[in-house]
Amino acid sequence: MTEIAVGVSNAGAASERAVRWAAEHAGARGARLRLVHVVDRAIEATGDAELLLAAQTGARDSLEAARVTADSAAPGIEIVTDLQQGRAEEVFERISKSVELLVVATDWHGGRRPSRRGVHSLRIAAASHAPVAVIPDVDLTARNGVVVGVDGSPEGARALEFAVHEAERIGEPLIAVHAWDIAVIAGGEYGYGVAMVGTDELSQAAEELLDEALESIVSTHPNVEIVRRVITGDPVTALADEAVDAKMLIVGSHGRGPLARFLLGSVSHGVLSHLEAPTVVVR
Repeated sequence: MTEIAVGVSNAGAASERAVRWAAEHAGARGARLRLVHVVDRAIEATGDAELLLAAQTGARDSLEAARVTADSAAPGIEIVTDLQQGRAEEVFERISKSVELLVVATDWHGGRRPSRRGVHSLRIAAASHAPVAVIPDVDLTARNGVVVGVDGSPEGARALEFAVHEAERIGEPLIAVHAWDIAVIAGGEYGYGVAMVGTDELSQAAEELLDEALESIVSTHPNVEIVRRVITGDPVTALADEAVDAKMLIVGSHGRGPLARFLLGSVSHGVLSHLEAPTVVVR
């Protein structure tokens, strides 16, 4: 059986939303849901047995509360609990090797463009072998659409495939966004190269790239409404702005490498730092 894992914490509303989101996806996919709580190894390192016992007791209570939440969100799904000790990034990296999707909550507590944010979700997303969904504490009731970043790369193609299945599953339009920034066109940052190609030609090339990426999607998913967006500007800003009213944002990320524990691609890192909707990073 396939499995979806979700991090459980004492972070309140964001953690609860992450559990509900993961449970609903597990139910839709016929997957088992794994609730994971990590007790930080620093607690054990103190040598304080009472502190460790209290942390473990609190973790079990959190897991039981999460089980109740998950069962109410998706009655009948198989749920297992998993109490771990260690560094969260290392634990979730290991778990990500055997799950279909990893879900974590962010510590965002509101604000249009929050300037302060914890780094755990970024590090977990960077190190994961599976797609990672980062869930903010936002109400999705009045939102519509699944936004996906399209850039013509293999990672972008995998993100697009993931997104169209999500859009089809929940009956929402697929909003395909291709953003291009003249400042990052080859040579543009040095003041040459762009002058040889007009912006009209660049815009047309961007339209063609998006059309080509969507060609097979249109034919294989005829019932999915597709909205095309070609935007001149910073891709992170473009995707974050589109995600403000969306139910979900999907982006691709670079393959894992020696720096995977610390780095995502600039766009995936950017949208997780400006989290506007549940955001899935697909490798």
